[in-house]
Amino acid sequence: MSTAAPESSASAAPRPPDRPRRRSARRLMAAAVAIIVLLGAVVGGVAWYFAGVAIEVDHSAEYPFTIEDTGNGTVTLPRDPATERSGTWALVWKGGRAMLGPVVGGDDSHVVRKVTSVKEGALEKGAPVEIDHWLYDGDPKTALGLPFQDVLYPSEVGPMPAWLIPGTSYKGTWVIGVHGRNADKAETFRVMRAVHAQGLPMMSIAYRNDVGAPPSRDRKNHLGATEWHDVVSAMGYARAHGATGVVLYGWSMGGAMVMTTLRKDPSFVRGVVLDSPVMDWSDTFDKQGDARHLPGFITNLAKRIVEWRIGIDLSDFDQRRYAPDLRTPVLMFTTKDDEMVANRPAFAFARTAPPGMVTHIATPGDHTQSWNVDPAAYERSLDAFLKKVG
Repeated sequence: MSTAAPESSASAAPRPPDRPRRRSARRLMAAAVAIIVLLGAVVGGVAWYFAGVAIEVDHSAEYPFTIEDTGNGTVTLPRDPATERSGTWALVWKGGRAMLGPVVGGDDSHVVRKVTSVKEGALEKGAPVEIDHWLYDGDPKTALGLPFQDVLYPSEVGPMPAWLIPGTSYKGTWVIGVHGRNADKAETFRVMRAVHAQGLPMMSIAYRNDVGAPPSRDRKNHLGATEWHDVVSAMGYARAHGATGVVLYGWSMGGAMVMTTLRKDPSFVRGVVLDSPVMDWSDTFDKQGDARHLPGFITNLAKRIVEWRIGIDLSDFDQRRYAPDLRTPVLMFTTKDDEMVANRPAFAFARTAPPGMVTHIATPGDHTQSWNVDPAAYERSLDAFLKKVG
């Protein structure tokens, strides 16, 4: 008979808990959460920055080119689409301005252009410069020799400055010029002579957040969502001073403001001129996102942030939705190489508006440069339109 005691289950060595495996899983989970949070912060930060660029008020000057050489009535600049494009341009630098003529030489990396006149300052090798498609500065008298008055029109946020160039009579149709985002009244210089030649008064307005104008409460661009009220206020000034109707003339974001004004308060508007207009902010955000190589989901998030930060609905600025109901004649210029604003909505707007309501002229050039690439052709189209609606 065996005397060995039977094995007891209680005496068996206990299995150690699976602590290392559980710790590893927790660490992996924590790392995954940290990565997700970090990625979310990065995505959110990029989207927030992109949204901020759109609504930032910024009137600073940029000089992206450098004068490589100058002399004998010419200037040598780095070769770039902006420096080599034919047409009518100014060259500006801090404290100076010159008018450029045609390209007269150069090589693969340089462009030599004729200098037709130096308006201010002196051309110096090494100076930072910019190609200025607004062409002029100063005021209508110093820039163009046109008589004008500095006037103030009342608005929701305070008295707004404007230039008023007289016509044959103040009784009749006025043209109201509305510049683009972060621009100023100087953007409207290029068409003043053509408007004045038609005998029409022209009121070139500043609006909220412009230099010398009252700011909005939050000091942000609202992409036209509140700024259009200033256009309505300018129309009220024109009406009070003899206008029997107006032609609204908008560049870039000014085009969005003009189109919103037309939809909200069309009765006093005889015609609309649009130059590189924003006809859909959503498409324009997509274009700018693509240019920055941003994934679509970041651009979409930036759109939502913009809507939240300034309290707007971007879909309200898709003018294609309203094209079939258009009853006011529109002259619209778009440029082939527009790097700022999406053109597709403008083409669609012209295509879906009632027949004969939109005269769409597509030109070479970059954003708001239709006049510069061919001033005579631009002004012929403008003259014909103003004669029709003025």
